[in-house]
Amino acid sequence: MNSKKTIKIHWTWEEWLLSRKARKEATAKIGPSVTRRKKSSSDKRLRAAFDGERGPKFDNKAAGIASTATDSKD
Repeated sequence: MNSKKTIKIHWTWEEWLLSRKARKEATAKIGPSVTRRKKSSSDKRLRAAFDGERGPKFDNKAAGIASTATDSKD
């Protein structure tokens, strides 16, 4: 009963993309989702790290994720 459950903390890029695909598909069943904030206190750091964007650019087709109407560039 008191078994220690571990949370997976090391992911390969491919595993992460598959989990992202599953999350996007699950949220699409509920309604349109906004997956990225437009602003945050970390903007300066994020934009410096990702060539002016707030996060990495994703190739949805390569990840097997259908593009949705809510996918947009900030």
